[in-house]
Amino acid sequence: MAQPRRWIDEIIEALEELGGEASLADIAQRIEDRNLMDFSQNKHWRDRIRSTIYHYSSDCDIYTGEVGSEKDIFYAVRGKGNGYWGLRIFEPKENTVALTDDDLGFREGKKKLVQHVIRERNPRVIQLAKEKFKKEHDGKLFCEVCGFDFYKVYGEIGQDFIEGHHTKPVSEFDEGYSTKVEDIAMVCSNCHRMLHRKRPWLTKEQLKQLINVGLRRENYCER
Repeated sequence: MAQPRRWIDEIIEALEELGGEASLADIAQRIEDRNLMDFSQNKHWRDRIRSTIYHYSSDCDIYTGEVGSEKDIFYAVRGKGNGYWGLRIFEPKENTVALTDDDLGFREGKKKLVQHVIRERNPRVIQLAKEKFKKEHDGKLFCEVCGFDFYKVYGEIGQDFIEGHHTKPVSEFDEGYSTKVEDIAMVCSNCHRMLHRKRPWLTKEQLKQLINVGLRRENYCER
């Protein structure tokens, strides 16, 4: 007799199809669309998804395993309490990469674009980069360009939230190049969008210069 399908396996596969990270609502919707589980046996199956994730994530208080162990499968992408979860070990593939309007302005060809997006949206390397940055800055996460700190401004809802930006230009990638932690910069959402605003993408230093020019202009106009 076949063993019933486990919720943990279904959640992992649904997240893989969603690109490695998604909201609880999107995970539940994907699982419902896949229609592989016996929903009739559990009327509160959406709660089952949440509780399963909590039991397999060291970002949750009810987790009983070791941090970083095989049981530590999920992580809170946008900090605790935001309902947005990612797989700690996930390798994006071409068919799991969703392109934004900003991506579609890229002019170096679809293959190179997908290469870049896959590397930039790899949750595992970004998580490692965040951990390294926190160790180097007394447990704090803030934008390397403008200094914005989500926790300082938004409180608990902003704790451990920052975006990871790939600083190595896609044109410099060698065949089979693997993203390194050192390639990832911690940036706020606004600066991340501005870094991608021009082609080729701006560097952190170039964006800092633009911010400084803008501040000087603003101060001059207020005189």
